[in-house]
Amino acid sequence: MNQLVQPNYQPGGSSGFNEDNDPLSDINKCVRDAYLFQKLGINTIRVYSISTKLNHDKCMSLFASLGIYVVLDVNTPLRGQHLNRYEPWTTYTSEYLDHIFKVSSEFSGYTNTLAYFIGNEIVNDPISAKASPIYIKALTRDVKEFLSKNNLRQVPVGYSAADDLSYRISLAKYLACYTSSPFESVDFYGVNSYQWCGKQTFESSGYNILVNDYKDYSKPIFFSEYGCNVIQPRIFGEVKEIYSTRMASVFSGGLVYEFAQESNNYGLVDYDSKGDVHMLKDFFFLKDQITNLTMPALGGVSTSKVLPSLSSSSSSQTGTAVPKPNKGKTVPEEPLFGSKEYYEAKNISI
Repeated sequence: MNQLVQPNYQPGGSSGFNEDNDPLSDINKCVRDAYLFQKLGINTIRVYSISTKLNHDKCMSLFASLGIYVVLDVNTPLRGQHLNRYEPWTTYTSEYLDHIFKVSSEFSGYTNTLAYFIGNEIVNDPISAKASPIYIKALTRDVKEFLSKNNLRQVPVGYSAADDLSYRISLAKYLACYTSSPFESVDFYGVNSYQWCGKQTFESSGYNILVNDYKDYSKPIFFSEYGCNVIQPRIFGEVKEIYSTRMASVFSGGLVYEFAQESNNYGLVDYDSKGDVHMLKDFFFLKDQITNLTMPALGGVSTSKVLPSLSSSSSSQTGTAVPKPNKGKTVPEEPLFGSKEYYEAKNISI
C-alpha cells in the first residue's frame, strides 16, 4: 500500500445521507470538487456512505482519469445497512448482507476503488468490545469470500478503529489473525487519531508511542482519520511528521477529517445555498503542508507480510483482550450469503 494523501469526503455528513443522494452520484458536484482535490495535491478520498440505488460511473471515471482513488465504507447510517455495536446479531441479517454485497460488487468493478472499510469505530467501549469483534471478523470473511466466489476483483478489506488505548493493540491483532481461513483476516488497519493538536512534536503528540505500538504489526496501517480541531485554525503540523521516514516505515499516510464543513467544524471547504464552494483557512494550511512534503523513498508498507495465526497472537497483548465469541450468538463458520446460487434464488441482479 503506497502513501495515502487524502481527505474524508461526505458532503452533508451522515445526517444528510439518503438513498437518493450520495457523494459519488452527481457528476457536476464531482467535477466541482475534483478541481479542489487537484489543488490540494491528494491521491485518494474516503467516502463513508453510498446508495446502491444510484449510478456512480461518471464520478468514479472522472476521479480515475485524475489519478484519484476511493476508499469506501460499505455501511451507511440507514436502517438495515450497518451493525448494531451492542447487539450485532440482531442486525447481521440477509437484508444487511444484501446491501454489503451490492456495494462490494459494484465498486469492485471500478479500477480506482482502493479499499473497503468493513466498519468504523464499531468497538468503542467495554460492551461493544465484548459483542462486536467476532462480527467484524465474520463480515470481513463474508465480503472477501463473496468477491472470490463471484470472480470479482479482490479489493482489500479492512477496519477503521477508534484510537482507544484499551483496545488499540488487542483489536488490531485479533482482526489480523484467523482460525480456519485467511478470508477472516483484515488486509489493512486504519486508526482514527486526533491526538496531535496545534503546535506539537513527534514526542509531545504521542506519535512516537503509536509508531512503537504498531511497528511489528503484520498488516499495512494508516490514519483513517486525523486532524484535531481543538486549536483553530488547524495548521496541520502533523502532516510533515506522518510522511517522514520514521513514521512512513510503519504508517502508510493518512486521511484528513474532513473535506466539507459540517456542524462539528472540521471542514476544509464550505458550500453555500447555491452549491458554490468556498475554501476555508484549513484548506490553505493543509495545501501548504502537502505542497512542501518530501515523500520518503519507501514505497509505502509492504502488503506481503506474513499473517499471524490466532494461536500466536493475543495472550500476551497489552490492553483489554478481545473476548472469544459468546456461545449462541456467533455467526456460522461458513458465509451465510454470497454465492451465485443465493442471488439467483433471491432474484437479485448484481
